[in-house]
Amino acid sequence: MEIRPPEAFISHVNAWQDMGEAGAIIWELVGRKFDFAGIENRVPTRTFDRELTLNFGNKRVELTNVGPAHTRGDVLVHVPEDKTILTGDIVFVGGHPVMWAGPVGNWIDACDHILGLDIETVVPGHGPVCGKEEVRALKAYLAELRYESHKRYDAGLDWVAASEEIIADFFNHWIDRERIFINENTLYREFDKDAKPPAAMKVFAEMAKWYWSEYPDRHPHNNRTGH
Repeated sequence: MEIRPPEAFISHVNAWQDMGEAGAIIWELVGRKFDFAGIENRVPTRTFDRELTLNFGNKRVELTNVGPAHTRGDVLVHVPEDKTILTGDIVFVGGHPVMWAGPVGNWIDACDHILGLDIETVVPGHGPVCGKEEVRALKAYLAELRYESHKRYDAGLDWVAASEEIIADFFNHWIDRERIFINENTLYREFDKDAKPPAAMKVFAEMAKWYWSEYPDRHPHNNRTGH
């Protein structure tokens, strides 16, 4: 959070009208839905590398860092006594996940870690409380997306063309299909062994082209609530 503080993203949201189509899609997907006023950046007071066990009375809580995957640091919170795990954004239910960091193999391994625990309740980062079946569905999504992406990478398609092909018929029963553009950019950077962070505004701009063609009535420039 010190490297990329929330204030940096909030400034982008507030200045969306100055950033073309990338700004418009940021406003549509994030800015208009949330109130960022008064948010204070609080950095951790205690850190750990891979595992940390805490005790609250007689209850044990196990923290496991399974990142980088969704982002550079993804922590699972397992409460063995309650057979419950809080996954943060490692688990998305009923919607396309967002892979900003990768590698995708780490995310698949994180799913396997969850599936190997004696748990009954999964509290995801996105979507309703669920069980292991939804984690298996996410794992299948990630494995299939990696396969479909590498097939197009090997065929010489760039990440934008791959996104446009895959999005046409890939888990279309899940919401937030536009996130495939983010995921393809991350996968292609992984295939290229490119460790640089994503060019986020470029990714948002390409995503916007598809999104406005699919949902033209949602464009904030055609909607007074976006001003």
